[in-house]
Order: sequence, then structure tokens, then C-alpha cells
Amino acid sequence: MQQITYSRARADLADLYDNALEHLPTRIDRRRAYPAVLLSLEDFKALLSQFEFAPEVLFEASSVAVWLPELAIWGRGTTFAEAKEDLLGEVDQLLALVAEDARVRSAPNMVERLPWIFRLMYAESDAEREEMVFAAPAGEPRPLAVAGT
Repeated sequence: MQQITYSRARADLADLYDNALEHLPTRIDRRRAYPAVLLSLEDFKALLSQFEFAPEVLFEASSVAVWLPELAIWGRGTTFAEAKEDLLGEVDQLLALVAEDARVRSAPNMVERLPWIFRLMYAESDAEREEMVFAAPAGEPRPLAVAGT
């Protein structure tokens, strides 16, 4: 991996950007700071693609709950659609909290969840985020929709 200083990276950003698009990441070192890596979004997505979600749906007499173990959050409602919507709202709240508070990002219980959080962060729409969370595991056929969704 190419390694350069922050000052050099600023001067060579166009070339570094082109390198990233050609699958050549660059480590950028800055004095008195941790290094960072510049890589393409395509490579970033590929690295995180192995971090799949496995939501668990619990049907009870008068309610439905959806547990997302990768983020340790619940969604609840009287129907699956409501529980799914509630869960996605909880996901949005978690992403907002992570984006605004560095202490949350570095908390031990969050550090282990960062690959899934980063994966959700690159989603370009709510629909894409929903597809990530409720996608069939890789290599498996997509399940039929649940009634009431």
C-alpha cells in the first residue's frame, strides 16, 4: 500500500483519487494524528459485504418484534410492517448518534458493531438501507414476503 504524508496527499489528491478508483488504496499519515486510508467506495462496499444482517422476527399474540442482533436493537409494532418500520427508525437514530458523537463511536460495545454501522452509512437511501437489513443471506433464495408487510 502506498503511504504518503497528509501534506503530500493534499497536493496529489486527484492522483490519489484515481488510484483509489483503480483499487490502489493509500495510507495517509498526519503528524500527531492517526493514519487514514483512502480507498474507493466500491472497495469499501466489498470489504463490508461480508457483514450481513440476520433480523429475527418474533410473533406474539398481539404484537410483533424484530430483533437485529448485529446492532442490538429492537423494532416493535402490532404488525410486521409496523415492527419493521420501528426497527428502521431505531437504525436511523443509531446512525445519527454515531455520526454526531465520537464517544459513541469509540465505546467498546459500539466498536464491535462498526462494520455493520459503516455498511448502513454508505446506503444512499432508506430503501437501500432496508434492503441491507432485510436481505436474504448471500447464496440463499429470497424469502417470501410476510403477510401484512
